[in-house]
Amino acid sequence: MIIVKGTVVGVVDKGEDDKRWAIIGLQTSSKDRDGLDVVQTIKVRVFGDAIKGGLHNAYRQQVGAEVFAPVTIGVNDRYNTVEYLLAGIPLRIQDVGSSSGPKPVESKTA
Repeated sequence: MIIVKGTVVGVVDKGEDDKRWAIIGLQTSSKDRDGLDVVQTIKVRVFGDAIKGGLHNAYRQQVGAEVFAPVTIGVNDRYNTVEYLLAGIPLRIQDVGSSSGPKPVESKTA
């Protein structure tokens, strides 16, 4: 399992009845060895118990947000492509403002 950092661009439901599945689009960006930006959209597939449990719906709420998505990687021998399969819920880093959280208690010493 690896963690992919990207922005959720959409969630698409596929299939019908017992053969339902979904695709989560994650847009990733990085730099190549020459320092140029490389932007790629990764299609993460959701099957089986994950789709029955509604795991893809957690990503539907995060469209437009940057997330860290746990995925497993496989190879499709038929089409000679790399496949990404969803492995868990989205992890999201949230900004913590200075006003939130517990405030330190001032000690009274004489």
